[in-house]
Amino acid sequence: MPIRWGIIGCGDVARRRVAAAISSDAQSECLAACRRDPVRLAQFCADFEIPRAYATYQELLADGQIDAVYVATPVSAHCAQVVAAAAAGKHVLVEKPMGCTVAECDHMIDACQRAGVRLGVAYYRRFYPIVERMYQLLQEGSLGELLSISAVTANPFQMSPGDEGYWRVLPDVGGGGSLMDIGSHRLNLFRHLGGPLREVKAYCDTIAAPYAAENVASLILRFQSGAHGMLQCFFGSPFDPDSFTITGTRGQISSAPLNGGQLVCELDGQRHVESHPPAENLNAPLIADFASAIQAQRPPEVAGEEGRETNAFLANAYLRSQLTN
Repeated sequence: MPIRWGIIGCGDVARRRVAAAISSDAQSECLAACRRDPVRLAQFCADFEIPRAYATYQELLADGQIDAVYVATPVSAHCAQVVAAAAAGKHVLVEKPMGCTVAECDHMIDACQRAGVRLGVAYYRRFYPIVERMYQLLQEGSLGELLSISAVTANPFQMSPGDEGYWRVLPDVGGGGSLMDIGSHRLNLFRHLGGPLREVKAYCDTIAAPYAAENVASLILRFQSGAHGMLQCFFGSPFDPDSFTITGTRGQISSAPLNGGQLVCELDGQRHVESHPPAENLNAPLIADFASAIQAQRPPEVAGEEGRETNAFLANAYLRSQLTN
């Protein structure tokens, strides 16, 4: 029997990728969705042939035929919705970042553990074939000893208070700004590829934008191994390099843009280019893994504990930025 999903929040990410990823997954069925705006909810359900529409997440969670939910709401709503879903016996895949605070992450993990349901966090880039190839090269020692990982990413957001996505620059709603929203993805990859992160120096600023949260963030990191890391993430830049570079004692591998799937390998004095394009729907492998985890009664690839670890490092980065300023 397929995993029957409900989608909590029918905004941008749900419309662009989540609903289609669930509908196309062989192990899944998209049974229901909820949104407060009845007109947009009806249109969303019609567009993706979702049979059940609910005005509130509480009504959706009361549906006994739903097995799992995808929480695609602003970050400040995650904790209450995940805890309620766990209490209703639903498995939960929650958008990243997991919560606004580490305490919220702990509350979600505890609720899901007590209820005996799976909890995953939607760091979908983990499933990119190019990231899997990077991991393979690191694990087999092709780069030698790791020296550094660096990434630069941007989003052309120029948001006004009336825009649907404006919550991304409201710290009380999104948890932060560019670092929280797009930097979290890269920090999760840093941890996955380079091992545990030990310390950070951070600069978070608002430049040429009327936001309460940062639109420019720069981090210098140190891994437990001693290797270094550098991350820059911006809102409001028309140019997104989406670059990702790993340097070791035997060479370097890099991709720009990471979403493009082209991996430049310069190892032991030899250069070649590999192609590892992502899935057409970037969320499809994430959905497939979570559905498989439920069926096999195993943890998902990116479980709640890992989402918490990313949040803890983000919190430390924001603290260091405040001390610097």
